[in-house]
Amino acid sequence: MSDPIGTELALTTLYEVWPRVVKDHFFLNSPKLAHIRDHCSYPYDGGQYTQTAFIYAPLIGAWYAIGDNFNITKPQTIGGTVFTLRQLEVNVSEFKENLSLNRGPLAVFSLLQTDLKNAILTASAMTAIASWRHGQANGATITDNRQKMMNGDSEAINDGITNSWDGNVFPTYGTATRNGVIGSVLNSVPLWVGDSLGNPGKISYPVLEEAYQDVSIGQQEPDLIVATKASYAYMKERIQEQQRFSQERDPIWGVTSFRFNSAMVLKDDYAPSTKYGKNDPILGSYLPTVFTTAAAPDATSNLPASTLLSSVGETIFMYNTKELAYRLTTDPELAFGFTGFKPAQDNTRVAGQVLAQHTLEYTSCRLHKQLYGINA
Repeated sequence: MSDPIGTELALTTLYEVWPRVVKDHFFLNSPKLAHIRDHCSYPYDGGQYTQTAFIYAPLIGAWYAIGDNFNITKPQTIGGTVFTLRQLEVNVSEFKENLSLNRGPLAVFSLLQTDLKNAILTASAMTAIASWRHGQANGATITDNRQKMMNGDSEAINDGITNSWDGNVFPTYGTATRNGVIGSVLNSVPLWVGDSLGNPGKISYPVLEEAYQDVSIGQQEPDLIVATKASYAYMKERIQEQQRFSQERDPIWGVTSFRFNSAMVLKDDYAPSTKYGKNDPILGSYLPTVFTTAAAPDATSNLPASTLLSSVGETIFMYNTKELAYRLTTDPELAFGFTGFKPAQDNTRVAGQVLAQHTLEYTSCRLHKQLYGINA
């Protein structure tokens, strides 16, 4: 007599799958990306690249006495940035036999629908994380073909001589050279909150207020501040410890937020954080660590002397969303669309991809700010 193939209970009793939903225990939330998609989306209808023009110098003028000759030289005062759309793909592979078995009344979940949902979540997570990073090959500290990725915060909110939160310095933005002919018009000086020895420091109301005013010009002020969960908590704990913040609900993502001047303050699970940071689902770790200070950072950045190691800690970012442009192609298949399955040549595997072709452009770098070197 052969051994029993199962217990009596297992052979005579069905089991319950409850709740009838596949729980997501991996992906996180990005209110920043949701906010940008809602407020800053401008469809991309085609073209080799997108170009933005800007004024970088005044015309020639002078006070004069009657009879003086005018300087009628025609100077160049207009420059431009150039951005190409960047592509990402998330692969979905299935075996036809599995799809055949995963159907009918005994299929609790659809394997295909679950994998397609996972692909969209993966693509969104990749986009959210890329928005904090950079898309340049030069100066990259990790070998992950960064020049294929979109141009995010660390690259855009920089001045060409000072370290961004990821330790890199970006002399160019949108192919335009900072601090050259165009001067400093594409610059935003990152702000170090730590001490002169490279240790992170405490956030304070004066630091936030002065950073906010630094990127306010006339009626243009930051309208969105995104923080890590840690720095979000530090702001609430230290800035007005004896006063309750006026809480409000972000209408786009539904998360609780508060106001700092004219800006809505949100916490983002994917923001670069030493305490709560999460890895890129595709490329691995991108969490803040330490970097060696650039040779001659801007004095207003408060970075310590060069050659010192500085610990990034927690980060805070200030944005003027009127000067952000998220460009997503209008081609449906490349706008987080699915290509459909393509059969393999030598087995029953079928594979398709979720594709996205998009870019993120900061149309006025000086109206955004990054703060780092923050701790408890």
